[in-house]
Amino acid sequence: MKITSSTKLLAVIGDPVKHSFSPLMQNAAVRALGLDLCYVAFHVRPESVGAALNGMRALNIMGMNVTVPHKEAVIPFLDEISDEAARVGAVNTIHHIEGRLIGYNTDVYGILTSLKETAGLAPLPPTVAVLGASGAARGVVYGLGTRPEVERILIYNRTPEKAESLAREMSPWTHARLESYPLAETELVAGLRSSQLLINTTSVGMHPRVDESPVGDGAALHPDLVVYDIVFNPLETKLIRQAQAVGAKGVGGIEMLVYQGAKSFEIWTGIYPPVEVMKAALPRR
Repeated sequence: MKITSSTKLLAVIGDPVKHSFSPLMQNAAVRALGLDLCYVAFHVRPESVGAALNGMRALNIMGMNVTVPHKEAVIPFLDEISDEAARVGAVNTIHHIEGRLIGYNTDVYGILTSLKETAGLAPLPPTVAVLGASGAARGVVYGLGTRPEVERILIYNRTPEKAESLAREMSPWTHARLESYPLAETELVAGLRSSQLLINTTSVGMHPRVDESPVGDGAALHPDLVVYDIVFNPLETKLIRQAQAVGAKGVGGIEMLVYQGAKSFEIWTGIYPPVEVMKAALPRR
């Protein structure tokens, strides 16, 4: 990659961010397309989010991805957000156009495309359980809830009030029935009995906490469940191993990362990048 004084910058911000695979896959797409761009990662702490976005303007950074825990925190510092991002209440992609910062949510596209292309779920099952109620969960719940075949979404969170709030906020935009529960074994066992798909949107199990699982000992899992973990580092989380151990299908989040990143790339450049090139740039173990 040749970097010159005319090279435009793309970036991702998060806390932490050193685990991010986005620079690998986005720079692979840049090279494949021969564009004068470079993608880097910035570690931004919560108290510095506003300063980071002011820096995006000042340094004329062309585009930015936003990861945990900043997807909601960036919104007050943007000039405009897309309708979908407004409904989700979370932004993971920012496009800088002539001093204006415009926010988008490509997690919705990422999860729905990945569930179809990677997990083989077309159509989606009628009952889905979602772990977590943060920015990532918002995109997942919104995306699932807009699919006509999804009838019921069970939202579990260690702080039940956050799950209740998410269900309440998403209800106007989805036709599915949204139910909230505490993330505890008793509730999980009861809810997963009637669920065909479980999606983990929490960061539990992400590097360096690789020996942790959001479902504890995995007693709530069963063979008729597809378990989708949006954590992508490590590629095989403890949750995925627990699913496989009971005969369930376990799917990691690397493809969701690629598809949401491809949509971000298209927003910034107007070009849909070569997805297979992006996948090939990522670690396989």
